[in-house]
Amino acid sequence: MKKKRIAFIDLMFKWPPSGGSSTDIKEIAMRLQQRGFEVRMFTPYFTKYLPRGVIGSKPPFPVETIPFNKFTFNFYQLPKRIKKRVDEFKPDFVYIADGYNLKPDVLQAFRDYKTFLRFYAYEILCISYNLINDRGKNCDNNLFIDHNKCIKCKFPDHGVRKAFAKILLNSKTDPFYLLLSQEFIASLSFLSSYQDRVKSILRKASSLIVYNDYLKSLLKGCNDSIKIFPSGVDTNVFSPKGPVKNKKKIILMVGRVSYQPKGFSILRNACRELSRKRDDFRFYFTVDPEFEIGNLDEREKDYLVFINWASQNTLPVLYNNCDICVVPSTWREPFGITAIEAMACGKPVIASKIGGLQGIIEDGKTGLYFEPGNVEALTQKLELLLDSEEMRVEMGKSGREKAEKEYDWDKMIDNMYLPLFQ
Repeated sequence: MKKKRIAFIDLMFKWPPSGGSSTDIKEIAMRLQQRGFEVRMFTPYFTKYLPRGVIGSKPPFPVETIPFNKFTFNFYQLPKRIKKRVDEFKPDFVYIADGYNLKPDVLQAFRDYKTFLRFYAYEILCISYNLINDRGKNCDNNLFIDHNKCIKCKFPDHGVRKAFAKILLNSKTDPFYLLLSQEFIASLSFLSSYQDRVKSILRKASSLIVYNDYLKSLLKGCNDSIKIFPSGVDTNVFSPKGPVKNKKKIILMVGRVSYQPKGFSILRNACRELSRKRDDFRFYFTVDPEFEIGNLDEREKDYLVFINWASQNTLPVLYNNCDICVVPSTWREPFGITAIEAMACGKPVIASKIGGLQGIIEDGKTGLYFEPGNVEALTQKLELLLDSEEMRVEMGKSGREKAEKEYDWDKMIDNMYLPLFQ
């Protein structure tokens, strides 16, 4: 019997994976291949701003890279070239994964296929994907509501023209800004027809796949089939390794601490408050290359511990060596993979009650919630867990059970993804 073929298209793919979205797509493609599907990844090789299509070691599935430059990476050339290569593969299904404003144009090219479009954040609803406005606050507007307001927020003072000039002139501006600008401009998303055009394209997908109810509500009416699929965790890799025997209890935060909405400053301030009362803890956090922490006060020098940027291979070790994992995000996290990784390792989680994080923790059972940005509330939750080893252990056990039951990748593939590809 002929194997069914799935073409995965990821506009941001690189290998080895880093971060939640790239790990997510790796696990899905790899495990579907293990279940007898013939899978192939198609990705642009376009390294002008950030690495796309850079393959540092051999992935567990075939990958085809397609070269582009800043003049060909646009709404016309990108879908056309990718489709030509995918047509040669002759897939039964097309799964469009990570990317930004050019994703709808790629979807349009595959309107004659059975297609699935995966959202990892708010990428076609917000120019910067995060629904955060120019004041750094969570925003209730999006490109489908007030298109002009979004443009003025991200590109003030004729900023679209300025952004276009920076791209043409090889500006040394922040590469991520240029990446987002390139996609927004190259997809013609600045035109007033954006909303109607994109909604029309989204209707042609077999299904839209999102992380949470909030994003589903924003896309209501764009497609008759919008599915909520959480991310998963490899519960064999992320698993408890025995009791922790730290002289001082370790509070852990992993992720991009340089990205302000991740909430590092909230947790830092909570630990400052704790340090005025007690000295029985350490605060470990992973440091991404661009991070600058600023001046440390004398107490912080005793309990702040910097850890180099952690790969997927080293993360289980970090979780297993900590006592409490904290996810203090202030933005509407689409999901919150850190929380389920820590739970899978048998650790209690304290998390902001916001975005996709709201559906992960069982408050009082697998961890504790606090209101986003509330330093006093976070300090109280930390004290509660620091003072009770029994509570930490019981929450850790419950978290492990929940991770195995609801977030194990093999269960998710069998229960959610296999039915898509029938």
